[in-house]
Amino acid sequence: MRKIAIIPARSGSKGLKNKNIIDLCGKPLMAYSIEAAVKSKIFDKIIVSTDSREYGSIAKKYGAEVMYRTKELSNDTATTFDVLKDLLNRLDTEFDYFVLLQPTSPMRTHKHILEAVNKFELNYQAFDFLVSVKEAEHAGVLVKPIEKDESLKHFDTDFSNYKRQSYKAYSPNGAIFMAKPAAYLKQKHFFGAKSLAYMMNKQDSIDIDDELDYEFACFCMNKK
Repeated sequence: MRKIAIIPARSGSKGLKNKNIIDLCGKPLMAYSIEAAVKSKIFDKIIVSTDSREYGSIAKKYGAEVMYRTKELSNDTATTFDVLKDLLNRLDTEFDYFVLLQPTSPMRTHKHILEAVNKFELNYQAFDFLVSVKEAEHAGVLVKPIEKDESLKHFDTDFSNYKRQSYKAYSPNGAIFMAKPAAYLKQKHFFGAKSLAYMMNKQDSIDIDDELDYEFACFCMNKK
C-alpha cells in the first residue's frame, strides 16, 4: 500500500523553548522521528510540516521533505486537524493512508512503525484508523473532575475492594497515528469504533511536553 509519513513541527513552543529541535543526546528532537521513518523504508514521502525555515533546513538534513504552513496555521489556536487538512489538500500524491509521527516521541523507533503498519494493513478492510496506546498510569475510575466545592463526590466507586488489575485502562501515547485520508477528513479525529489500538510499553511511550519529560527522555535515551 502507498503511504506517507507526516511529522508536524511548529516552532515557538512556550512550555519548553524550541521543543521540537531541542538537543537530545546530540541530535535535534525531531530528527529521531524523521530517522525512524526513513529507516522503516516503507514511505513514499516523509513530510515535515513547519512554519520555520530553520526547522525546514534541519528536516531536509535528516532526509525529509518540507511543507511550510501559512501564518494562520502557525499559532497556538491551529489544531492538528487544521494542519493535516491543509497538508492533505495540497498534496498531489495518491496514497492509501498517512502516518502521523509527532516529534515529541523520540523513543518510538522504525520497528514500532513497521509493527503498527503491519497491524493496520492486515486489518485495513475493517478499520480506518490506528492509534498507539500505553497502559494508563491510573484507571478511569481514579480520574475524575473536582468542582469548586473541592469535594470528591465524583469518586463514587466502592474502593473497599479496589484492585488496580480489575480496572486496567489505556491511553493514547502520541507516538503513532494512522488514517485513511477521506475517513479522517470526514471524522476529524483518529478515535472510535473504526480505530485500532497498537500497544507500546511505558518507556517507548515517552512524550516530551515539559522540562521533566525532557530530563526523563535524556536519561532513558542515554541508558538505551
